[in-house]
Amino acid sequence: MITLRPYQEAAIRGLYGYWEQGKGRNPLIVAPTGSGKTPMIGQIVSDALAYNSRVVIVTHVKELIDQGARTLRAMIPGAEIGIYSASLRSKDLTRPITYAQIQSIHKRANDMPVPDLVIIDEAHLVSGAPKKALDTWEDEDGITRYDVKQGLSRYGRFLATIFERNPDCKVVGLTATPYRLDQGWLHKGNDALFDGIAHEIKIGDLMRDGWLCPVSSKAVKQSIDLSNVRTRAGEYREEDLAKAASDPKLIEISADEIVERGADRRSWLVFCCGVAHAQLVCEAIQAHGIDAEILIGSHGSDERDNRIARFKSGALRCLVNVNVLTTGFDAPNVDLLAILRATQSPSLYVQMVGRGTRLHEGKKDCLVLDYGSNVNRHGLIDDIKPKTPGKGEEPIKTCPDCASHIPIGVMICPDCGFVFECESQPIKPRHDSKAYEGALLKSQAPREALRKYKYLPVSHVSYAIHKKEGKPDSLKVTYHCGLSTANEWLCPQHGGYAMQKYYKRLVQMKCRGAPATAEQALASAQDWPTPVEIKVKQDGDFLNVVEVYFENL
Repeated sequence: MITLRPYQEAAIRGLYGYWEQGKGRNPLIVAPTGSGKTPMIGQIVSDALAYNSRVVIVTHVKELIDQGARTLRAMIPGAEIGIYSASLRSKDLTRPITYAQIQSIHKRANDMPVPDLVIIDEAHLVSGAPKKALDTWEDEDGITRYDVKQGLSRYGRFLATIFERNPDCKVVGLTATPYRLDQGWLHKGNDALFDGIAHEIKIGDLMRDGWLCPVSSKAVKQSIDLSNVRTRAGEYREEDLAKAASDPKLIEISADEIVERGADRRSWLVFCCGVAHAQLVCEAIQAHGIDAEILIGSHGSDERDNRIARFKSGALRCLVNVNVLTTGFDAPNVDLLAILRATQSPSLYVQMVGRGTRLHEGKKDCLVLDYGSNVNRHGLIDDIKPKTPGKGEEPIKTCPDCASHIPIGVMICPDCGFVFECESQPIKPRHDSKAYEGALLKSQAPREALRKYKYLPVSHVSYAIHKKEGKPDSLKVTYHCGLSTANEWLCPQHGGYAMQKYYKRLVQMKCRGAPATAEQALASAQDWPTPVEIKVKQDGDFLNVVEVYFENL
């Protein structure tokens, strides 16, 4: 049996709370690469089966289907699971649970039992709400027939057909990147399929708590010259980008640097922007005596599987790919990422970096070498602010406290509460935003950049019930730091952000169980670990707790 991690349990509670509170029907769960989306899917499916619901899980990568089906069988012994995937040579639509590859099933939604729930893994691949997919007509015997309309995306055709057959069907999307280049946020706008985010698991929290491997970047000696690279539909033109990236001097410098930086690293994953470009990069790395191969979309299934297997086993040190290994690729051994391409897509940027965040024996961190200026273009991976299509580049400013990039018109930072004074920050266009040197996460920004904060060692913690008329009880937490004290309130019964904050703290402390009331939390608090340090901000005569740090949990 597979046991969910605390943050996975919190995500499931967030999903059911979203539905119970009537916030919408089709929510997203935001879960970073490597956080374990498959066990969460398994739990949702298991719960749905208790209500005799039919469930379809859809994704685009056969490896995710194979892995997901195995996980479901481990979590739900005896479950009837059908797999519909041409790549896996299985086309079974008769079971209560169907794990399907969208490439195979998008035209078969009318031939399967009507599902009550559709779960989409890698939901950022869904391009907006589905439009009408079927034309209906009656034949000479009065039997209703259906014709599938053309011109829709695969997900659009599949979901529109499902909704026409069952308007009450719910959709849950899981993704590390809840935004698209052509749409912005997946849950915003009139054409959005998803209607909100039920729960978000923060990548910085998982790295801090040891569930994911840290990543960091280093400045490279030379980047791609993008001055002559045009854009099409908001993204760099492939032919222009490949030409710029194939500059012989850049190829030589980047290959030398990858080999030098990767000398004490075991598995290198390289992203390129064209087959010819990938071949040049691969040959330049091979010239250093490194075992390297390329992987492109035209490779057959057997050849692809063989090269990936050799790379995962460590027999192949360097794998150079073109638009193949950006999503749904699981190779925990990757400890060096070389991004030899540029993108305007924040989703693609975060997905590429995510290939290096999984834990692996002997792996301390993953180094990211960014030759496409993507870190500077998009900012820190836990602080992405996607652009809304059609609105152009939104002017931004940088919060001096927490390094967040926020719109110029916002006067209170939503991440840390810093209050801006008028004209206190220069306006900078999005493409000029800078991440701190060597940082890919806000938590990696140097403390001198967070000068408004104080870091206080904690000697002990006390707890008490806090009552306020007209409000549910909360748990008052007092941190004792020498002559100073700082308070915060944990609110298991309040709902919304306050309740999410409470569950997030339980996850951080790796608590077993989740007390549902303030009284129950007070009884459990005697077993809670004592933090080593808190991060606070002065607010008049009081200290506001911004972050709590634990050690060796």
